[in-house]
Amino acid sequence: MQFSSRFMRFLVCLSAMLWITAGPAASTWATVASADAWASSGFRIWGFVPYWADPSIFPADGIYPHVSDVLYFGGVRPKIDGSLYTISGATTQINTLKSHATTYGFRLHMSMFEVYDPASSNDYDLVWNTIGASPSLRATFVNNVKNLLQTNNMKGFNFDYERPSTDTQWANYTQLAKDMRAVINPLGMEVSVDDFGSTDSDWDDTSTFDARTYDQLFIMGYHYGASSNASFANGKLALTAQGAEKAFKNEQLVLGVGTWGSGPTTKTLKSIVAATPNLAYNAETWTDGTNTWEIESREQVRAKTQLALDRNMPGMMSWTMHYDATGTMSLHRVMHHYAMVKREAPDLNLDGKINATDATIMANNQGMARTNTGMATAAEFDAYYLAANWENGDRDGNGFVNQADADWLAGRYNTLGITLPDRLAYSGTFESFTNAVGVNGRWRAARDAQNKLIETGNFKQEATNYLSWTGTGAGASQRSNSFVTMRYQNAAEVTAGVNAQTRSMNADLSQPIDLAQNQETYFTFLVRENTGSLSGSQLASPNRKLTLDFLDGTGATQFNVGVLGLQQTVSLNHVADAAGQDVISAGFAPNTTYLLVGKISGNGAAANTLQVSFFGTGSLVANFTDPSFNWMLTATSGVGFNPLITDVQFSSSNQTNFTVSNLWIGTAAAILPPTLTSQGDFNQDGTVDGADYVFWRSTLGQTGAGLLADGNGDLQVTSADLATWRSHFGASVSNGSGLLSGTTIPEPNTLAALVVSFLLLVSTGQRWYRPLLRR
Repeated sequence: MQFSSRFMRFLVCLSAMLWITAGPAASTWATVASADAWASSGFRIWGFVPYWADPSIFPADGIYPHVSDVLYFGGVRPKIDGSLYTISGATTQINTLKSHATTYGFRLHMSMFEVYDPASSNDYDLVWNTIGASPSLRATFVNNVKNLLQTNNMKGFNFDYERPSTDTQWANYTQLAKDMRAVINPLGMEVSVDDFGSTDSDWDDTSTFDARTYDQLFIMGYHYGASSNASFANGKLALTAQGAEKAFKNEQLVLGVGTWGSGPTTKTLKSIVAATPNLAYNAETWTDGTNTWEIESREQVRAKTQLALDRNMPGMMSWTMHYDATGTMSLHRVMHHYAMVKREAPDLNLDGKINATDATIMANNQGMARTNTGMATAAEFDAYYLAANWENGDRDGNGFVNQADADWLAGRYNTLGITLPDRLAYSGTFESFTNAVGVNGRWRAARDAQNKLIETGNFKQEATNYLSWTGTGAGASQRSNSFVTMRYQNAAEVTAGVNAQTRSMNADLSQPIDLAQNQETYFTFLVRENTGSLSGSQLASPNRKLTLDFLDGTGATQFNVGVLGLQQTVSLNHVADAAGQDVISAGFAPNTTYLLVGKISGNGAAANTLQVSFFGTGSLVANFTDPSFNWMLTATSGVGFNPLITDVQFSSSNQTNFTVSNLWIGTAAAILPPTLTSQGDFNQDGTVDGADYVFWRSTLGQTGAGLLADGNGDLQVTSADLATWRSHFGASVSNGSGLLSGTTIPEPNTLAALVVSFLLLVSTGQRWYRPLLRR
């Protein structure tokens, strides 16, 4: 099937529109949970392990995550007849490396240079040239190597013979490599070759030469800088005597890094760092006070790595892994880190994999302030490296782990086809902010006009029961136990002039609130202002504000409940209603948790009513759905102000920190399910009648929990409970569901008033009714 170019452009544009609209996390192309960081970056790091090293140290050294490939060198050696000789201890070393390869995921290769030929005192020139000159010996050698590689699940063979001297020897050496490639390459194995930095022009003198024989050419330009290594590489590229097609390409050249000090003795970088833990990034020599060694600095290693990146070389290699330092001083780690940063491969924890762990690091650290190191100069980049900014999610060295970093990571995951975890930083929805009532789906973080998320790091989803609040009474337990903290603009952000916008999060209501209808809606949430980390100017700010906004279908705030920290007040505000009342009450203290309960009363053509009360810990919270509940704040709307509320929103200024619980919002039955007692059925027989009044009279004045005649849930039986009984008089009721199906209430207030009057007369001992009863 073929499509026109116009249609293809349409598909591209449509894909881009879907990306912008849905955001990175909505991608349907993410197909894998984890990807290899080396493949994703197109950059590898090969490390040599010589036969005199102990590979058992590498897990503790932590070096394996920083190499894609390991080459075991010299433990197995060619014999002059093409067979192989395994030195003492080599089998154990190979088995150890093979086990480590399985555990850590690197590719294991075999490398050979030294030979076994006692008759010639192990003359490596003799052995290599003899094998190379004979087709039968080449076949024997290649077959033995193939079996060795397959037995040990190795991924390639490295020729380290250094090096032929004549055109003929070079031709035979190349033919041996060709024979090797013909046998092992179809098995998915690579062929590589080592050479000095300088180039022997004899290599390409014969028609046998073909650089395509080799997957990689390792240039052993140890202790030389980037400029020299560029010259070394150019020398390899100049081997064009057999035509450009057969010449080496940059995509085959691998630059070498030495992990030891070159001097009077071999001095490992590990021992140098042990003596000088804070080795300068640009130190290219080291002295013990008597002797001096030449070393590769972190600056030099990065410059060589940059050269490899610029030329699209496949990677870097080291001699050796066991000489290297550990931790941040490890040159393998330096190369790994630099390549990931420059190739934008989000392997944040530098473990060689890109997966949910890296994305979780980024999500967890949103809003974190790091050191603003910069990255432009060698010194700045080293500071960036040592400060672990990359590992914490600051990809650009600006000192902030923010939404731009999260968006970058999400984009890279989308490009690489890696599944993003379900986190606020990527989806824009609060995955752990649960236990809501009356809210449809998840809360959403605010987005800008381009539909991009606005600093999800301003929100922290806290642990369940994060805020401690206790109270008594029927309404005390009617609230969520899930919390979010909306944070302030920290000092680093203030200095940089960033992240000054209002913090907002919103959610859809399960059922819209239509104020044109005669209906009552209740809501509850816990709230606390946290001032411990605020600056002096922030503490003095009059804008330490949190609001719960009630929005219409266009997203416009119609009215809200506000909390002001400096003023220590709670308010009701008719934002979109000029004729509506705005009321305020003092008593909200910082660093104190409050339960806030509210009521929205629609009233059709008349004015609507907003009511709120707030309670500190230990307070008595009666049944706030009871008509007799005493509200602290009441504000009426203008007549005809009847918006349809479809969404709610928590908003906080950048001047303070507020922690809020999830919202419970809905009808009285949804927020505080009715009981027999709360419906006036004090004797619990399913009917609200005169017998309940008698029961109320008999318990009047009692206090405590569980009182059957405590209709309004305030832990005492008072005259206020009579209002509860009166409002339900004549009804048949049940626990949790209000009126029984089909029940009709015959004018309860009028009938109840008559019954009350009658019962009061009876209870006071009047006798006038007796003649009536005898008639």
